[in-house]
Amino acid sequence: MKAVADDIRTVGWSVSAVLGDEIAPPWAYTVGLWLSHQGPELAMYGLPLEHMTIILNSVADRIANGAAIEAGDQLDGICPCSLAVRPVHASWRLTSMFAVSDRYYGYVRPPYLQVVWPDRRDRYPGDPGFQFKYEGRQPMLWLPLADNPPGVWPRIDQLC
Repeated sequence: MKAVADDIRTVGWSVSAVLGDEIAPPWAYTVGLWLSHQGPELAMYGLPLEHMTIILNSVADRIANGAAIEAGDQLDGICPCSLAVRPVHASWRLTSMFAVSDRYYGYVRPPYLQVVWPDRRDRYPGDPGFQFKYEGRQPMLWLPLADNPPGVWPRIDQLC
């Protein structure tokens, strides 16, 4: 937690990363944006950690420089594809998915937004025709936990 607090003090946020394994793909999320810049925290799933860290830092930098990032936005100019911004339903905040954030903020649960990447046809999870080979790499956090498709994400606390 000292490294997280040092990052937040120095930069205004920290990116916490969870290594993927045979159970779940990797994910990363910010901690500190809400406190330092009154912006939502950000989460991303299913890409290499290095890529997600760069993307989340780029979006966080936009927030730190005054950009209002909201659910429904499309983000361009960060990577070769457009990224979608989706809300994170409150039911996901009851999981351990954001453990470092929960530890840092205590009983406060700041709002999170999910940064979502498309398949090679520019379709996002939940869109008709989303490529099957990418199914399950990203949870659909905009849906309540109980309404997510079967897979690893709704059972993350039971599996890890």
